[in-house]
Amino acid sequence: MTVNEKLAALRREMELRGLAAYIVPTADPHLSEYVPEHYRFRHWISGFTGSAGTVVVTMVKSGLWTDGRYYIQAENQLSGSEIVLFKAMEPGVKSYVDFIRDELPGGSKVGVNGRLMSQRAVENMKKRFEEKNLVLDAGHDLSYIWTDRPPIPMGEIMLHGERWCGESAASKISRVRKKMEELKITHYVAAKLDCIMWLCNIRGSDINCCPFALSYLLVAPDYVRLYIDPAKVGGETAAALDRQGVTLAPYEAVYDDIAALGGGATLGADFGITNSSLTSAAKNCSLKNIRDIITPFKAVKNEVENKNLVECYENDAVALVKGFYYIFDCLKNGRAVTELDVCDKLLELRAAQPYNMGPSFDTIAAYKGNAAMMHYSPTPENNAVLAPEGMLLIDSGGHYLNGSTDITRTLVLGPISEEERQNFTRVLKANIALVSARFLKGTAGANLDILAREPLWKEGIDYKCGTGHGVGFFLNVHEGPQNFSQNLNSVPLELGMNVTVEPGVYIEGKYGIRTENDVVVVPWKKTEHGEFYGFGLLSFVPVDVNGIDPALLTDEEIDWINRYHEECRKRLMPRLTQEERAWLSEYSREVKRVGK
Repeated sequence: MTVNEKLAALRREMELRGLAAYIVPTADPHLSEYVPEHYRFRHWISGFTGSAGTVVVTMVKSGLWTDGRYYIQAENQLSGSEIVLFKAMEPGVKSYVDFIRDELPGGSKVGVNGRLMSQRAVENMKKRFEEKNLVLDAGHDLSYIWTDRPPIPMGEIMLHGERWCGESAASKISRVRKKMEELKITHYVAAKLDCIMWLCNIRGSDINCCPFALSYLLVAPDYVRLYIDPAKVGGETAAALDRQGVTLAPYEAVYDDIAALGGGATLGADFGITNSSLTSAAKNCSLKNIRDIITPFKAVKNEVENKNLVECYENDAVALVKGFYYIFDCLKNGRAVTELDVCDKLLELRAAQPYNMGPSFDTIAAYKGNAAMMHYSPTPENNAVLAPEGMLLIDSGGHYLNGSTDITRTLVLGPISEEERQNFTRVLKANIALVSARFLKGTAGANLDILAREPLWKEGIDYKCGTGHGVGFFLNVHEGPQNFSQNLNSVPLELGMNVTVEPGVYIEGKYGIRTENDVVVVPWKKTEHGEFYGFGLLSFVPVDVNGIDPALLTDEEIDWINRYHEECRKRLMPRLTQEERAWLSEYSREVKRVGK
């Protein structure tokens, strides 16, 4: 079926239910960033494969709303269909809620599947729709028109021991219960998968590149119940969970159990990350909107985790440098190499590293103009052949038992323009500025984001995304609540939080440049003015000196680059072949000051 034929099928079902509009978000019942194939209905209905976006279908129009990472990709993938792209981050662009309000007459009914939308989103939308006498009905799952839908994933879960995470599940549960008492709630429901995996010290395989198992969790004063398909839990794993105070129940039973909570119970749920159908099941007890309890605990890595991360990132760097050598060796010796070859090689090299559990996201290997699409990934249909010219952007990462990684480097494969060289250097300046920051305790990432943008803003250049995000510990590659962004995120950066620093320049049709390092918040010093923090580097992967224009760098920046590369060589050289060591010495050679 074509996209337009799928839209026609959807409209037939809408008409039968009296719906004037239908909303298709990118979500599963856990509101995951990346969703299992079974829940990729928005992808199926629109043809757009990006990880973020919402489709709205009325009886006469349809649109896709997505963010700046995907504008170019969405325009390409929507071509030939009736779906109109709405660039959600651009000034003057209507939100999909306003689009619906403007398009529909009063009294119209709008449908959505409440399991795929948060309670907060449903409440806010209802308020907006009431202004025009529109009715939002969250009881419509129309995905049954997808007749060849993939099945619900059924991967078995595994335990993630204290050797790696440094704390027992029972200890974590005790911390959660203490917070529940402070919040004056008797029960707490968690639907966010990385939170559930973290609390129970388990990992799954239900989502590509995410070690999660579809599940819910209910914490009560006298029990902790994990709702999961029993076929996913082996006998030894079930016994180990039971010893930590976690019992098992069928996946769908959470809705009935919440409905059965009596008037003496107060259920706490974060309305921003809990689906509307789940919170709506609490009909007999008190319901309280709380900020998620687990997320702040999970974001601060403990001493054991941070020690493990050092080894994890070093192993990952070995794989990357070997991959870079492979690319340049192929080009030097005339062997054909494509973007997909790069992806495959990095998978192979990471798999050879200790404790590797697969990629933390689908590798972005983007040559020349493909790199202008921030979340481009090659496919057999779109797979550039590399040549000894221009730039190749590689954004990749791995999951390991001892952590997760996310690292981007832009490789200069041959001659580049003066504009490319200058922007490569400006992106490097932006990265150095932020990773070198010193800041007062209590500072949020939003306060520091400008440090990375300033070298680019000076030239009238910006990137339409955040500068960085937290990274989970063998969990989500994108982890909150900490980040670097222009959005008003007031969450302070705490000791032990890790964050990416990834400024970039993206010129449509020409090239993309991104340099990403991962850092952890560490103490700096105390003065009469307060307690100050800084960042400790986790990433030690060399930057391509062939892209650097030393004339644009200060002496301090040149010293930083040379010290950084010296540390990279110190860590990586002992684990490389003789040929790889010789290549690395030249690739990370000293950057000279202009005129010296």
